[in-house]
Amino acid sequence: MARKTRKKTKYYSKTKPTKGLVARRGLMVLFFVFASMAVLFGVFQLLAYTGSLFFSRNPAFELKNIQIASDGRLTASQLLEYSAVEQGINLFAVDFDTIRGNLESVPLVESVRIQRKLPDTLVIHVVERIATAQIQGKRGRPPFLVDRHGIIMPATRTGQSLPMIEGVKLDELRPGEQVSDAGVQYVLEILTAADSIGLGSQVHFDSFDLRYPEFINARLSDGDVSARFPHHSAREKLIRLVVTLQKAQEMGKRIKTVDLTPDGRNVPTTFY
Repeated sequence: MARKTRKKTKYYSKTKPTKGLVARRGLMVLFFVFASMAVLFGVFQLLAYTGSLFFSRNPAFELKNIQIASDGRLTASQLLEYSAVEQGINLFAVDFDTIRGNLESVPLVESVRIQRKLPDTLVIHVVERIATAQIQGKRGRPPFLVDRHGIIMPATRTGQSLPMIEGVKLDELRPGEQVSDAGVQYVLEILTAADSIGLGSQVHFDSFDLRYPEFINARLSDGDVSARFPHHSAREKLIRLVVTLQKAQEMGKRIKTVDLTPDGRNVPTTFY
């Protein structure tokens, strides 16, 4: 009978690294990290310097022509003065953000588009604000104009024909500042919706009264119609108003009041 052979037990020993070895390894890791960062920084600086030789330091890209225009009443000379950009600098050294900020600080300016036209031309196009309504401020003072965002604009003669927003208490505001009143913003939403969906030619507003907390009372220019709007769903309520006006016209009736505040399908209406 064969004897069973015993398996020899193997013993393993693990040597614990000394503190000095751990410190040396840590220093080596830090050295490689900092060395890699230094190399990357050097490469970046080299690329930046090389790029500047081809672009921002290249005399071939000297700014010689500034094409600046607006879709409104601001002249090119005015816009050039506001922009504070001058000829003679490198085209790639022009700071777009600074130019845009200078121009957008003008109350009449809504947005600015800037582009380079190689090798020596800068093109600036300005979109001016369009007055949407008037706001009656404090008594004894003339109303001021606002665009669709509620930004105050300088008064003009043509602005006197725009819808008047009444019954709102506002602090003294300057051109370029924004009216944050929720009622005013909702009225502007109504007027903007009317233009965006092509209803501006079908319904003309004369005024909006914001004295009532539950609704906004709008008076139409045509037919002396009074319409109540809730403080929500401007687009939907505007469409309902137009449909109601069209139905009354088909029936040969003259509307006196329209109540758009109910959320149901019915639109309470009174006639003369």
